[in-house]
Amino acid sequence: MATSNPQLSNALASLHDIVIPDPVGWWPPSIGLVGLLVGVGGLTIGLIWYYLTQRKQNQYRRQAKEVFDQVIAEAGTPQQKLLLANKLLKQVAITNYGRRQVASLRGEAWVKFLKSTALHIDQPKQLQIHLEAAYQPHIEFNDIEIDETLQYVQSWIKGHHK
Repeated sequence: MATSNPQLSNALASLHDIVIPDPVGWWPPSIGLVGLLVGVGGLTIGLIWYYLTQRKQNQYRRQAKEVFDQVIAEAGTPQQKLLLANKLLKQVAITNYGRRQVASLRGEAWVKFLKSTALHIDQPKQLQIHLEAAYQPHIEFNDIEIDETLQYVQSWIKGHHK
């Protein structure tokens, strides 16, 4: 574009290009971002702490599960399986609830205690008979009922509560 006016040409020559400002940086972060990061960090630390605490508190359950699997595999007769399962139940209960509360429980009181500490687990009807039958060699054992009792023992170890 040719301009014949010298003043206009001088004025146009003295103009500068448009200067674009620097992009906005991420530092310092806004207060909202700082709050979000602190909240997420606190939540993460809290969840990790809770997980580790629960894992430590439930270590006896994992050990009892391992012992149960080993003992049942080594037991020969159904009577031995029931005897060992009852002993393990008693050990786990003493570990969690204390010797004073658990050691003297037998028969119906023992079965009621097991029920009251694991309300969400269905108790087999023959549980008391099987737990007592372990000490009586003349009782016949039904394999299905014994399996139900052993399954209950595993479930109780895993899911009992205070």
